[in-house]
Amino acid sequence: MHCILSLALSLLIFQQAAQANESWLVKAECRNAMVPVTCMKCLDADHRTAGASNAAGVATIVVDCASKHTDNLVGEMSQLAAANHDKVLVKALEDCCKLLANAKKELAAACQKIDKGDFDGADQSVDSAFNYGVQCHSELDEALKESKADVPSLPTKVMSEMKVHEELCEAAMRMIERLK
Repeated sequence: MHCILSLALSLLIFQQAAQANESWLVKAECRNAMVPVTCMKCLDADHRTAGASNAAGVATIVVDCASKHTDNLVGEMSQLAAANHDKVLVKALEDCCKLLANAKKELAAACQKIDKGDFDGADQSVDSAFNYGVQCHSELDEALKESKADVPSLPTKVMSEMKVHEELCEAAMRMIERLK
């Protein structure tokens, strides 16, 4: 009986030590990503974080989080384009949807490359996704300057989502860079 109790206690201690180590890993990766708040929000929202045992796993979760934000942005921009009558703004929103579709493809490719250990390729894919997002952001900024429409929700909601997308891509690139 003493042996079983001792074994159970040892397993409990080992499990707590493993969880503490995983928590330390996640926090360290986010601190090094230069956008710790955005990074931790992403990781806290994903159920896989608790089981992430290495930096590649954490990077994959962050890339997936950026991909989900990309989906959200495309949906929001599609709705705004459908509801808007300003041609300049509608064109920019439609162009952004195309750019972000390309970003989504690059983020999916990055996850596959991380899984294969192709960290240079993963870094290039996330960099491409980041650049698509930046290009979209720039086009929206220009369209808002030229637009005659009053779109108060665009600058606040969509632009903040754009910033989160960019920060998650930056975080993923920093994490992947350390894997090389």
